[in-house]
Amino acid sequence: MNVETLKLFLDIAALKSISKAAHKSHITQSALSQQVKSWETLLGAELLQRSNKGAQLTEAGQIAQKYAVQICKLYDDMLMEMKHLEHGPHQLSIYAIPEVCNYALPCTLYEMKKHFPEFLITLNEGFTSEIEKHILLEEGNIGFISGPSTNPELSSCKVFSDKVMLVTSSSALRPDTIALSELPRFPLIWSAQLSCVQRALNAMEGKPLLNILYNLDSIEAVKLAAVKGHGAAFLPYMSIKKELYSKQLRIIHIDNFQVYNEIHMIKKQHRRCDKETRQLIRYIEKRLVDTVC
Repeated sequence: MNVETLKLFLDIAALKSISKAAHKSHITQSALSQQVKSWETLLGAELLQRSNKGAQLTEAGQIAQKYAVQICKLYDDMLMEMKHLEHGPHQLSIYAIPEVCNYALPCTLYEMKKHFPEFLITLNEGFTSEIEKHILLEEGNIGFISGPSTNPELSSCKVFSDKVMLVTSSSALRPDTIALSELPRFPLIWSAQLSCVQRALNAMEGKPLLNILYNLDSIEAVKLAAVKGHGAAFLPYMSIKKELYSKQLRIIHIDNFQVYNEIHMIKKQHRRCDKETRQLIRYIEKRLVDTVC
């Protein structure tokens, strides 16, 4: 029995067919059947129930599948770490929601590079649900999302929070302070990215029915529309500091209503990585709040 046999067995379990697994790996069905039979003999248990409808895992096969996944993962991790030794710089891939990617992390990356110059660091933008998928598939080492993850395969910890404010063009004739019940009077440019605003509104008794002009995917597009006076908008403070300072935008305070975008860092549970990568991730966890832009 070798790792390749385990991978072939996992293909059979996933495809529920010896012939399809053989076709995928470009070997004959009889050769694959012989490998599985040899492994069954070695283990002293039948792993597959074969029929005209395909191949189904037996109870013993389900146990074998569980451990085969772990063994193959450990083997691939070993090869990856050895490859890193041979091929130069370590790599760290980060996924982050747009406001964190564009406004918070660039300064952190600068500090990271000073302390870990041997690392090749990539920063990728995405929405929370997309980021979770990338981390689960191990396409990224860490991710930054809005709110905690509910996926049990991911560890999630809050790293900082950013206030979300209702803003409008400085040239617009709007009051400086309003009651929440007055919010429907204001045409809004909305972004589904800021789910924290919707969650906060949903938690309020008698939540107002919003007057949404249109919905934009991009925080930058929402901000530009607000600066142009097209409507009011909820935007993260980190994304509008410059526009507030230059008085292109101004804040409309809402009595007894505050929203914070809680930024959480996520990692895949039990993912193996080399010592240097673990050190860099720990550095990010400890230093992020002090280094964000």
